[in-house]
Amino acid sequence: MSDSAILSETISATIDLEGLEASELFETLYEDYFCVDFIDEKTYLNETIYIDPQSTQKSENKEKAFWHLTSRDKQYTVKEGNKWVTKKDRLPDFDRAERLEWVKVIIENHNDSNIKNFYHKETKGKKEIRLYLWLFQKDFVVILQKLGSSSSFLVTSFYITHNSKRDEYQNRYEKYLNKERSELYGCEWF
Repeated sequence: MSDSAILSETISATIDLEGLEASELFETLYEDYFCVDFIDEKTYLNETIYIDPQSTQKSENKEKAFWHLTSRDKQYTVKEGNKWVTKKDRLPDFDRAERLEWVKVIIENHNDSNIKNFYHKETKGKKEIRLYLWLFQKDFVVILQKLGSSSSFLVTSFYITHNSKRDEYQNRYEKYLNKERSELYGCEWF
């Protein structure tokens, strides 16, 4: 079976999460998908760059990367005494979570014609240049950041729900291809 056929077959379905409570949802996603794809077996980009799950960096006994692939921050304000305090919770993001199985497939099939690869340097702070793997026909993005010469980590993945975000990524992709951003010259990992 060709790589493109493998990608199409795997990407055609999402994980059925219907009826799972939040705690059960996260346990299922962690044990059955994240651990299988990134802990129990090693995952490589371009067969040479290890996708490090960063198991030393955990929150609630799960790798921080896992939370970025399955949930999103929800910020809210509550009154505590005489003060208003901003709090943050990590809530399930079903669009991300039901596509968790896609992440490894996209990484391992990054050269597939259905995936637009581009590098982008975030403008906030001193962030590194990141690699975006955009499964554009399915509106799903995986973002990686390099750790060293032969490893990287999962920053996040998410489902694009707004046309403006899709347009932004198309614009970034075209600027990368057209070499319009000097900070991206020679930034490729492989």
